[in-house]
Amino acid sequence: MFDKVGIVGVGLIGGSIALSLKKKNLAKHILGYDKNEINLDKAMNLGIIDEKSNLNGVSNADFVVVSTPVSVISNYVIDILSLNRKTVVVDVGSVKKSIVDKVLRYFGESVNYIPMHPIAGTENFGPDAAFNSLFEGAYCIVTPYSGISESLLSFGRKFAESLGMTVKVMSPDLHDEVFGYVSHLPHVIAYTLVHLVSNKSEEFRFVGGGFRDYTRVSASSENMWSDIFLKNKDNVLKAISEYVNQLNEFADLIKCENKDQLVEYLKQARIFKRILDG
Repeated sequence: MFDKVGIVGVGLIGGSIALSLKKKNLAKHILGYDKNEINLDKAMNLGIIDEKSNLNGVSNADFVVVSTPVSVISNYVIDILSLNRKTVVVDVGSVKKSIVDKVLRYFGESVNYIPMHPIAGTENFGPDAAFNSLFEGAYCIVTPYSGISESLLSFGRKFAESLGMTVKVMSPDLHDEVFGYVSHLPHVIAYTLVHLVSNKSEEFRFVGGGFRDYTRVSASSENMWSDIFLKNKDNVLKAISEYVNQLNEFADLIKCENKDQLVEYLKQARIFKRILDG
């Protein structure tokens, strides 16, 4: 059990980490900081955190989780470690390379910093959306940098596992490429599909379960996702370009009325989807 844990950013992910730590009796006292005072008050009233704090107070915790929009994560990591080089800072953003690079440029490789990405979330956001079982059965990608100590890596792995996650390891570069396709691109598609329908007449709003399920993530935080798209720009643009090529191939199959090839294309997608689902 930790005496004090700091949470910077008390929304869905940060709040759920705090609630999970409480549920599993892993933290005696949780300090919270968020630049949004309304969110901070909500987190306090909901019992997500035990005390509202500032960065100086949070930096004195045993370890600190930074769960803010990705555009400012590196700034918070640097600020906290500048206040206290002995604390351990965990970054749980969904983009890794640019954050890791900025932190290492500032401190070098000898720093108490662990970058990771819990593969968990919902389309909801803010402290109200947090719950204590969000990470149960989820994957957590730890993205070590050259020079990270074995003890830090072990700490990060044990922390993720203590929340119920299965740990996988990737380089920051590979992480950003992979999630540009399997996470960021699906959000792009959902947002653009909703935009397409929103510009149609009223009749196009009679949507069924398929449309609702497919576009669920477009109800996510626009501030969070605009940051992600911009921070992982090169990989997202590459994924969009390849997806457009796939759409054009699909359109050609329909245009040519090639039933056999269309069936085979759909069959291959169905089989791979079953494999992904286990």
